[in-house]
Amino acid sequence: MANSARADGSLYELVARGNKDTYFFKDTETSIYPFDTSYTGQIPSTKEIRKVPPKAAAEFGRTVDFDFDLVGDIMRNPTILIDLPTWLPTTFAENCWTSKITDLSGISYGYTNGIGYFLFEQIQFYQDNILLQEFSGDALWACAKGDGTYGQRFVISELTGQHDGSPLSISHNAFPKRLRLSIPLIGCQVSADNGFPQRAVIKHSYRLRCKLRRVEDLVEASDGRQKPNPWNIIFKSTTKSGQQIQFNTLSRSAMNPLLLQLETEQVYLPKEYQDKMDVLRVPFRRLYEIKFTQNQLDYLGVSKGSSSVINRRLEGCHPVGRILWFFRSITDINANQLWKVNNSLGNSYYNSLSLVIAGKTREFAQGPLIWKDITNFAKEDTDTGVEINTMNFGLGDIAKGRFPDFEGQATGSINFSTADKPTFYIDLSLSPKDPRTGAPNTELMVIVEGWTAFDTSGGRAELFSVN
Repeated sequence: MANSARADGSLYELVARGNKDTYFFKDTETSIYPFDTSYTGQIPSTKEIRKVPPKAAAEFGRTVDFDFDLVGDIMRNPTILIDLPTWLPTTFAENCWTSKITDLSGISYGYTNGIGYFLFEQIQFYQDNILLQEFSGDALWACAKGDGTYGQRFVISELTGQHDGSPLSISHNAFPKRLRLSIPLIGCQVSADNGFPQRAVIKHSYRLRCKLRRVEDLVEASDGRQKPNPWNIIFKSTTKSGQQIQFNTLSRSAMNPLLLQLETEQVYLPKEYQDKMDVLRVPFRRLYEIKFTQNQLDYLGVSKGSSSVINRRLEGCHPVGRILWFFRSITDINANQLWKVNNSLGNSYYNSLSLVIAGKTREFAQGPLIWKDITNFAKEDTDTGVEINTMNFGLGDIAKGRFPDFEGQATGSINFSTADKPTFYIDLSLSPKDPRTGAPNTELMVIVEGWTAFDTSGGRAELFSVN
């Protein structure tokens, strides 16, 4: 026993049951030795970073297309590089991060918090003329708030133009540094994914189509005014020493062009591995987005001191592992504060929410404490920190710490392909009034996260629906 106590894993051996030799020593191919320090073999490969410009110049409010440069065997880390123009003259733009720049009344202006996401009203991934994936920047922003680790959130926030919301940070966002938006395409969604199998789909062409928001819908002011206008007006720059300089901002037409590039990592494999990439099945998450509006009639009961329960029919397909949702007031949307999902009255936008399928309650009515706090605390590695709610039917991201093989795979789901009329029943609470109508007016965005697979064979590919 003394010799055993000095061996690696002696504590495990003391409490182990059964045939220890089979467990601790590699007598057979199936035996397990948990303290093995040998290295496993790696596939030799060469990597190259490629940047592709859009087919036509990118312009706010228009659609821009990128053709994928399929030169490697595997494509990884598809990323859109974003260089935003500014309304500040060159001299003041260069000093934007070392001085405070406001209008003469002290109001700061900048691109909306999280501009790297909200620039994109819609992103579509096409195989020839077939739509494979579709999502908005708003949905990617909401998903990223709960995905990944706590440390990764700081890096992602910096790369996508997110900040603390202070007037000084808003003014800094008038001329953000180069932004990077990662696109969760097939095979490129989590760190465990191997990448998009280009070698297996050589008979197809692929492109990314992005619909951009108007620049007038992307600028926010520190006072929350509706549709801020920082163009061709008098600003002042205050240095750290207190010196003030007044200047005129550029007109909308005098701004530099918006610059976008598609960056990918191309991986080249030896011939022996290329031949093994013919028949593949790549599981991936596919998002379905639904937007609803709630007007004065929906809030009638709440306005009279009673309750207002509404129902919202959900759309989706494939096994669904997670549903996310959040509210935004129309006032905040008109102020271009697309990131503002918290109720300015201090309460949540709803009192309780339940999910009903085929006339039967699938998830009982629960309040934000469950859907916003407890679910994320129990199943995600990090909390969103804002009013983004989650209904998770699987183990969640936190399962990766216990079951590494589960990363990027569904661990529990509801089949929305056969689900009969999945419906949210929502008990609304008090919400901010729209100054134009004097009544509450909100938008509800629901993101249904379904799972499907991408099948390849003979140089061609198709989507496989798991029923």
